Amino acid sequence: MELSVIQTLALLIAFLIIGYTIKKKVKFLVDNYIPAPLIGGLLFTIVLAIVKNFITIKLNFSALPIFVAGFFLSIGLRIDFNTFKKNIKLQLLFLITAICVALMQNIVSFGIGKIFGKSAYDIVISGSLGLMGDHTLAGIVPEFAKGGKEAVQSLTSFSILTLYVGTIAGSLLFKKLKTKVDLSGNLRIPAPTFNPMEFLQHALIFVGGVSVALLPNQFGLGKYINPAGGGFMLGLILRWTFDSTKVYEVKAPNINLLGNYSLSMLLITVFSMFDITMILKISPYNLLVMIIQLAWLVALSYYVVFKLYKKNPLASYVASGLVGFSFGMPASTMSNIQCMTENEGALPLVLFIVPPVGAWLINIFNSSIIKLFL
Repeated sequence: MELSVIQTLALLIAFLIIGYTIKKKVKFLVDNYIPAPLIGGLLFTIVLAIVKNFITIKLNFSALPIFVAGFFLSIGLRIDFNTFKKNIKLQLLFLITAICVALMQNIVSFGIGKIFGKSAYDIVISGSLGLMGDHTLAGIVPEFAKGGKEAVQSLTSFSILTLYVGTIAGSLLFKKLKTKVDLSGNLRIPAPTFNPMEFLQHALIFVGGVSVALLPNQFGLGKYINPAGGGFMLGLILRWTFDSTKVYEVKAPNINLLGNYSLSMLLITVFSMFDITMILKISPYNLLVMIIQLAWLVALSYYVVFKLYKKNPLASYVASGLVGFSFGMPASTMSNIQCMTENEGALPLVLFIVPPVGAWLINIFNSSIIKLFL
């Protein structure tokens, strides 16, 4: 049985609601910042794994790029030119940090792999390809395909496990760091208000914006401008155009609502689309390297990155975000940021610094780093 994209979305929304319901009722999940999309998505994959023992079912996750572009479009729309100019150095600092982490991940994997006599493919899997990217990134590294089906399967099991481990590690690190900062100044975004014309205007901006943001990927430029990058850049252009011409007023509550909806659908899709049973196929060697990689990354985030960003509320979000984006797929940290914002209030600058780097810019550099170590 093959479900359409609409039928798949209906299931995803249902399990997203279940995830939020479970989280609301279990204090442990709230206290430890476990994201609702992870809860709903994990439950979905477990149910799906059971159902597949009785019937063949194929889901359609093709709407994912739309939600990616929509969320990053909303980030760009929230950043006026003065905010961009004032804080671009903080974003570049995060990018440089992420590049250094990617290099270090491959160096660590290379050293351990040589000790155990592993092949180049085994080494790359437990480096920045499996940690900072995910198995879909292998498509922009054609050399990896020479490793054969076994290498691809190892990469898949490795990256799926890091998706969950990275999310939980980022949440627990934030729980630790928040005791060192004062989050009382975080923003509480008011509820959005739409009249019919405003709703149509926002719908036009998002539907039209997503359509344009996906064009680079459709024209084969996804290696440099993926849906996240396209959405983010277009959002910035639109925001600066609106501000300079005064033809339209960007209202934060309305943009936040549409952006958060796109993010929620992005996250539940990612957490639901992978075969959870693949985790059982991860090798003891890859599991060992994963633990070592996580240990030094958490130490770096706690002792170095938190200090680089002045040990303030922003630093607690950024340091936690580095763990998610450097240990799992982009959804790891984006789910963390959403959960932290729901519990502790918003820090808009976090969205400008962390997601564009972790879901877009680092991939441009990471593909070259992976090829270097291959």
